Amino acid sequence: MKLAAAGNVAVPAILLLEERGYVVTVTRSAGVELWMATRGDAELVGGSPLDLLALASLAEARGASWPATDEEIEATLARFGMA
Repeated sequence: MKLAAAGNVAVPAILLLEERGYVVTVTRSAGVELWMATRGDAELVGGSPLDLLALASLAEARGASWPATDEEIEATLARFGMA
């Protein structure tokens, strides 16, 4: 399977978020879209449904401890040559 971040993943991302219990909304103003997904006390905000799905996955996997530690940041940046 090959999957790329493109326009054809928006609808599957919305459907998966809704299957996971999120309510997905979008607001449009001056040509800018702001996507939101809410479930319980979780409020996710992004520029696309794919952004929301990534945030949902991050929140579900790491919970309230979603931020990376200083050590994780340092190691990851070094590993990808971003330091």
